[in-house]
Amino acid sequence: MSVLCLDLGGTKLMLAQVEGKTLLDTWRYPVPADGNFEQVFDFLVTCIHSHLTPETSGISIGIPGMVDMQSGTLLEVLNIPALTATQLARQLQNTFEIDVVVNNDANLFALGEAVLNSNQDMLGITLGTGVGAGVIFNGQLYSGKHCAAGEIGSLNYRDGIIEHYCSGQYFTAHHQMSGEHLYQKACEGDSQALQVFAHFGEHLAHMIAQTLLVYDPKDIVLGGSVSQSFPFFIEALKQKLHSLVYGPQLADLTISASQHHNAALIGAAQWFLQQQKIKRFQLTSQCPNNS
Repeated sequence: MSVLCLDLGGTKLMLAQVEGKTLLDTWRYPVPADGNFEQVFDFLVTCIHSHLTPETSGISIGIPGMVDMQSGTLLEVLNIPALTATQLARQLQNTFEIDVVVNNDANLFALGEAVLNSNQDMLGITLGTGVGAGVIFNGQLYSGKHCAAGEIGSLNYRDGIIEHYCSGQYFTAHHQMSGEHLYQKACEGDSQALQVFAHFGEHLAHMIAQTLLVYDPKDIVLGGSVSQSFPFFIEALKQKLHSLVYGPQLADLTISASQHHNAALIGAAQWFLQQQKIKRFQLTSQCPNNS
């Protein structure tokens, strides 16, 4: 049996049928992020309906926002505002009559990385339009009550928040160029672009220094579109980090870029399976003891 997994972002939707750690098929669609709820919901229903099969055991969705883990209410979806304050999972479950689970996309990225790399204590940090992170303790995803455990992008930094300096927003706001354009220039050896990424790495060091004080992970894995520029900022990041953090904390720390383009989809499948296991346990514990 497979799980139909969705990685929903502000610009694109990635879908995949996933069995265990294997992606069977993947699809990509542009997202009507500025639409009203009915438009966004109909878009999701159409996409899901196109790829459901008799072998699909359930649906798992990563969303760019916070989720009340008890009620399933989406608390904040900045890039797709029409989804805020909705119970997306329940409505899709009613539509398709199949189990549906939802979690934060960065959480599912971290869970996917942990499963694929056998990480036990790690942070999976996504660097894209914004900044998010998922927290893995003892091999288990820790989401917090509202999926806010890894919302490090909203921490105060300089004249704003970390996200302003550690995501794609930094390049457009401070250098009037997209991160993709600067990446291409850096690949060509452009000294100005290389300098921009060095400064970016220093900002990332400040972000990671704060996360080390809070989470103290063994491994940090960077994902998201900006992480493709990893070779251009990692040395500046490490150099600055050594000036900010007490030495022993860095002795065993690894910082790497993700090698898995669809880790969030693998994480979504794992999250669904974990929730099904919990559901079965709860049902079993409620049954009377007939022995």
